[in-house]
Amino acid sequence: MTRTLTAIAIVFVCAGSGSAHQLDEYLQATRIGIEENRIALEFSLTPGSRVADRVFAIIDGDRDRRISPAEIEAYARKVLSDVSLEVDGRACTPTLARAESPSWPEMRDGVGTVHVTATTDSRLAPGRHQVRLVNRHQSDIGVYLVNALKPSGRVSIQAQERDAQQHGIRLEVAVSRAYFAAWQIMGAIVIVGGLVLFRRASKSG
Repeated sequence: MTRTLTAIAIVFVCAGSGSAHQLDEYLQATRIGIEENRIALEFSLTPGSRVADRVFAIIDGDRDRRISPAEIEAYARKVLSDVSLEVDGRACTPTLARAESPSWPEMRDGVGTVHVTATTDSRLAPGRHQVRLVNRHQSDIGVYLVNALKPSGRVSIQAQERDAQQHGIRLEVAVSRAYFAAWQIMGAIVIVGGLVLFRRASKSG
């Protein structure tokens, strides 16, 4: 589903700026997901056919026109080294979770996408927080998209701001306190206790 949405986004961006946009530039779609205990980053990197050879050469270290697991992992780490992530002004280092590369024919034709997923442990206490993400990878040929995934649980996004070229995004995040869950537990205890007392009173009567 994620890849389908990314492909749709790519189609709209390319259609809006002409075919040269798709051929000459490196489209980089970034998604950030914020949870109470971690932040997840997803990158979908699609080079146009005219810059595909340049990008592929960076990944294909031994120049055999094939991408080994070690080569795509090394490239994914290079991507992450060009990304900065801050939580409340404190730098966080994402840890690589997954890296996938298309074949050379796919990349050569401008339809191959490199997928990189990373996470960082970042426990968010109840209250408001600021999260900032910036991607500077291959900025000389890069075209960028950045979006925040809808959070779940006690996390909510209060505001978000992107720069004009969508290199980065700044998010105002709120984490609510677990009052509701606590009251649920207390309510359940009261109800169970009341039932026990009622049954005892019924038997004694």
